[in-house]
Amino acid sequence: MDGTTSAALVQPAQRWLALSRLRGWPLVWTLLPLVAFVVYFLTGPMSSGNDVFVPLADALLHGRFTIDGRSWMELVPTSGDGWLVPFPPGPALTLMPIVAVMGSQPWNTELPSNVMSSILGGANVALAAWLLAGWGVAPKPRLWLVIAFAFTVHWWVAGMAGTHHYAQICGVFFTLIALNLAIRGRWPWIAGLALGLAAASRLPMGLALPLLLGLYGYRPRWAHAELLLGLAIPAVLVAGYNEARFGSPFDFGYARIVSANGPVLGEPWFRDGIVSVSYIPRELYAIFFQSFDWVDQPPFLRPGWTGVALTFSAPFLFWVIAARGRVAVGLAAAALLVLLPDLMHGSWGFAQFGYRFILDAMPVLLLLLGIAWRERVPLAGRAAIVYSVAITAYAYLTMTVLNFVA
Repeated sequence: MDGTTSAALVQPAQRWLALSRLRGWPLVWTLLPLVAFVVYFLTGPMSSGNDVFVPLADALLHGRFTIDGRSWMELVPTSGDGWLVPFPPGPALTLMPIVAVMGSQPWNTELPSNVMSSILGGANVALAAWLLAGWGVAPKPRLWLVIAFAFTVHWWVAGMAGTHHYAQICGVFFTLIALNLAIRGRWPWIAGLALGLAAASRLPMGLALPLLLGLYGYRPRWAHAELLLGLAIPAVLVAGYNEARFGSPFDFGYARIVSANGPVLGEPWFRDGIVSVSYIPRELYAIFFQSFDWVDQPPFLRPGWTGVALTFSAPFLFWVIAARGRVAVGLAAAALLVLLPDLMHGSWGFAQFGYRFILDAMPVLLLLLGIAWRERVPLAGRAAIVYSVAITAYAYLTMTVLNFVA
């Protein structure tokens, strides 16, 4: 083999290796998000048209706020023919470029409903890996943490998709972008914009603002102003959106929802309104104690659509208490602040395995776990991760394939 032939064979391999190791980014970090995307896409439902954000994206592109109503959606009636979407519009913004090109019809009748959540879910896995790398977590524990993130609660939400699930995937996506920039002290106005878009997808995620201000605290003095300026752009737009629909910048229409069972405030879990401190004990039960049903027939452990506590579905998360130091205390406070609206919400997730509201704080919890497991994951922690991934796979099998679900 002459030198020219040898170079012709070696150079493409070298280019591929260079791409896969861009700035110290090994091939595993390139493949893992792709694997996650495939898993999310294949294990999720192949149905179409169960997301209000596709028709909302189409409506916004045509200068409307209303969409055609469907009986199974949680919508707000109007005096005319259309219905209003009572959720922050951030997820619709992510779909607008695609709907502008393809139209809404393929999404409603042809494409699987989880295609976009699978794409963003795979991106979240890459962003989680990048976050932990910037946080100084060693490669091996970083891999364990990314696998734990990718294939537990996040897997269920990204794969199942639908209105509430896609909103959470969008919120995680934008929050991870904001935190990645903040821990590196880069582009605070983009971090603020990303956090604003996270809150425009899932309102509780906006409460990560004090954490971002703290992370930029030792940067140049204008960093905080740039962060707030970036945040103000989506905040003002969403406030105007609410004002135009309901006459108040703070009214998203939650209390106006009419679902298939009637007015939302007539449902038993909203007896004290949409948000109330009286719901906190119920949420804590859902987080820590709600278990499987034991059934005297295979496969015996039957999950329910209302969820299974993190104690039994993702116990690796409880290693956050092993994080030590002042930074860990600040991160724990930030995670609790983000979760506070969820803890006071009338429902505790539904259509879920595990406790999907934990995703609102998951980017912050990853930083806490990164402190606890910066150099190594203990044997018990690795066992908890393996169990968490396995039980989530079991839930997918029993709930979506075997229909073995309460």
